Amino acid sequence: MRIALLQINVDFGRPEANGRAIEKGYLEAINLGAELVVAPELAVPGSLPWEALSDASAIRATDVENQRLSSLAGATPLVFGTCSKSDSGELSNEIWWCVNGGLRHRMRKEAQGAGKVEPIEYLGTKIGLAVGEDFGGTFESQARAGAGLIINAVASPAALGSYAPTTSRPPWALPSKAERRREFLAVQSQTHTALIAYVNRVGADKNILFDGGSCLVLPDGTWQCGHSFNDGVLLVDTNRAGEPYREKPNTEGPWLAQALAMGIKDSLSKQGIGAAVIGLSGGIDSAVVAALACKALDPKKILGVSLPTRVTSAESVELARAIAQNLGINYLELDADAPYSSAAESLKRAFPAREFCLTDENLQSRARGVLLMALTTEPDVHRLLGANRCVVINTGNKSEAATGYFTLYGDGIGAFGPLGDLLKARVYLLANEFQCQIPEQVIKRPPSAELRPGQTDEASLVPYSQLDAVLGAFLEAGRPEESLHADLADVLDGQGLAGARSALPKILQMVKNSEFKRRYLPYVLNVTQGNNWPGRPG
Repeated sequence: MRIALLQINVDFGRPEANGRAIEKGYLEAINLGAELVVAPELAVPGSLPWEALSDASAIRATDVENQRLSSLAGATPLVFGTCSKSDSGELSNEIWWCVNGGLRHRMRKEAQGAGKVEPIEYLGTKIGLAVGEDFGGTFESQARAGAGLIINAVASPAALGSYAPTTSRPPWALPSKAERRREFLAVQSQTHTALIAYVNRVGADKNILFDGGSCLVLPDGTWQCGHSFNDGVLLVDTNRAGEPYREKPNTEGPWLAQALAMGIKDSLSKQGIGAAVIGLSGGIDSAVVAALACKALDPKKILGVSLPTRVTSAESVELARAIAQNLGINYLELDADAPYSSAAESLKRAFPAREFCLTDENLQSRARGVLLMALTTEPDVHRLLGANRCVVINTGNKSEAATGYFTLYGDGIGAFGPLGDLLKARVYLLANEFQCQIPEQVIKRPPSAELRPGQTDEASLVPYSQLDAVLGAFLEAGRPEESLHADLADVLDGQGLAGARSALPKILQMVKNSEFKRRYLPYVLNVTQGNNWPGRPG
């Protein structure tokens, strides 16, 4: 049986547009010779958030599109994920099997959870329908009912495993979602001697990223797979042999580049935003964000801005200019010292004896934030970028957010943060994907906020190699505080281990004391599974 898996990018709250994407994929699949066409979980309404689907107008629009899609289905069955009101009046997560102009079978998620399954006989094969079973246990009831093929439609977010600064994974580390899926699906297929057709969506809904990973899993442990993040039709065949799954080495950097570029593109386009403003410090974080933005957008729609103050080195301005030139984006230099000086003078009049201090550092950052935000509504910028709406993209990383090493209303501004779920070590890994665009000097120079003479990040915090080892275990792997001292021995040794253990109380205190600041950060593009922020319910 030739099965087309529609690995499509849907948009929450736009059932008509999502329906058109399903229809387009269905017609393309038929032309490719598909005998069965399957779209992901909640493909009609869009995936998230579930509670918003209780809106009456959204439900009506989804119902209309459900009926339209069921009526256009011909002799080739169209299977798609959607939602509708159940007999109890509750909204139900469902998968529909439509053929010859109408709905013929429906599986509700709550019914499959109760084991109420009834396979469909089609082309000599009993087919079970499952919805949202990323790591669930309903395949057994499908197999017991005689299903030789199980259709599993999901909307499963993508995520890397927890960070660890070693090539070998420590025993407590979290694997990536892709690894967990592969293991789960392979075990289920072999255990129940059933083929599993797994279809997942791609794209971004606000902070949630979907990588696809659609595939056909065979009981002999082989696979028929497409490419992650690709929006399109994957044609698999139950009569064709699969291939052994081969783990590709060093894939984290390319995966991040694809995932975050997709997230930037969808975060802007799905909200009707056509251009972006990025503050360029001459450092690695802003350089990587600018490179990602160019992968997602036309470089002519991006404005890179250098915002020097009296503390900024000439090297930083030169590197910011070089980054913009290498990427082919628009470039502007704005004097951030003037607004900083004005604010500092006001304080001096109130406190004549005051001297340069942390307040001045924060004022510089906030002066930059004010200017960047001003550019988003400046008519000349709109004309330059050819867009009526543009936003600032935040350039902060997770190591900074975790420790509170950022300025509220300063470098913490922006619409969203592509690097906000990446520890600094992963920012460097990602930078390797853009070696042709990012000058080597940017990658090699010590990170600095340049808010006071001679400042470096690691002098203000602790060395990133030690900091990220702690944060990877604590925040991403969810390790308890009492085990961290021992856990660090799995990922560090020598002076690095001694330094991390010595700094552990300081790091944990910084994380706990800065929760109030993180509440004011823009949303981040999630690329990890565990963000165990202390003091944050849920």
